[in-house]
Amino acid sequence: MHAAMKLFYLLLLLAFPALTQAQFDFAGTWTGTLTQNTGGYAPEYEFTLYLQQEGKKITGRSYVKYGDIFAEMKLEGQLVGDKAIHWEESKIIDHWKHENMEWCYKEATLFIVAQGKEDKLEGPWSGNTGESECIPGKIMLRRTSPRA
Repeated sequence: MHAAMKLFYLLLLLAFPALTQAQFDFAGTWTGTLTQNTGGYAPEYEFTLYLQQEGKKITGRSYVKYGDIFAEMKLEGQLVGDKAIHWEESKIIDHWKHENMEWCYKEATLFIVAQGKEDKLEGPWSGNTGESECIPGKIMLRRTSPRA
């Protein structure tokens, strides 16, 4: 490569640093906890996201469990900048619950939190049962496999 061409590329990268920043790959399995503030059914649930990513679009499933109750839900969302995603649950795929319970369709904006070499995804969630607002909380996950 000629020196002039190298200089051109160097100047281009210096002028547009966003060209060198890679968008984070959110695809994979993320496992951890979902908390619910005081007044919710339980203070902490097992929670897993199975995510696929195509460009800025996110699709996949969520899985929430507490004791013998569980729900698996379809979700869709998108990247927010390069280091966060926003998603919403849209449909129950499978579940078991007590008769007097209603499922909360959640939405969240989760951010990458760097801790050493481990990828973590954290942020607040809120939701609605279709009849009322759910008591919100926080989601804290770590990547457990690179692809869903």
